[in-house]
Amino acid sequence: MPALARRSVIATPLLLLALPARARFRVPPFPEWVGRTAKLNGDNGQARLLLQGDRTGLISVRLLFFCKPLPVLDWTIADDGLTLTYRRQSAISTTRIIQGAARITAEPGMLQWIEAADHLAEFEGFEGPEAVRVCG
Repeated sequence: MPALARRSVIATPLLLLALPARARFRVPPFPEWVGRTAKLNGDNGQARLLLQGDRTGLISVRLLFFCKPLPVLDWTIADDGLTLTYRRQSAISTTRIIQGAARITAEPGMLQWIEAADHLAEFEGFEGPEAVRVCG
């Protein structure tokens, strides 16, 4: 085996260890989310969020083994484009309204998600509007 090939075989595992576990997408400002389904992976599981131009939308969350699309009743984006506030229907009771907020953090690819408690979610990119009904 040539010396160069031998070095490559030895060095490859070390290079793989040096790479980040997953390359993270840059989180675009919230105005760029309108009309697209954002794929999010948080400490509470996966979610999909679609903000529509009429200031409504859908958020799909995994509830046990089911994917449940829930209406976003209204949303507002702060002037800096980095904070989103919204009201959505509860997954457990259709008469209960959840107030929420999301902030794009300084850490690449991450959002702070605030509803009943603070959570972190990883932004995994966008899909078309129809993908909002699929959690996995």
